[in-house]
Amino acid sequence: LEFRRVLFRSKGKKDKINKIDIVGFLFKKGNLNKDEIGRIDVKDHYSFAAVSRKKIKQTLNLIRNEKIKGIKTLIEEAK
Repeated sequence: LEFRRVLFRSKGKKDKINKIDIVGFLFKKGNLNKDEIGRIDVKDHYSFAAVSRKKIKQTLNLIRNEKIKGIKTLIEEAK
């Protein structure tokens, strides 16, 4: 599978966000399964998650206005 990276702006370790939070969010809100999620990197103030190229547009539409751990987050495809 080929993956594209999704950027969670201003959400990272300093916001008490971890890989498990992001995986759960993508399962629940993004309707993804484990084969459609790749590498996840959580930095201090932002995070990246790799999502299957075939599912990227659908996933972004589903999660665009959702909250992760109750916090509004700007989510976009990483360039």
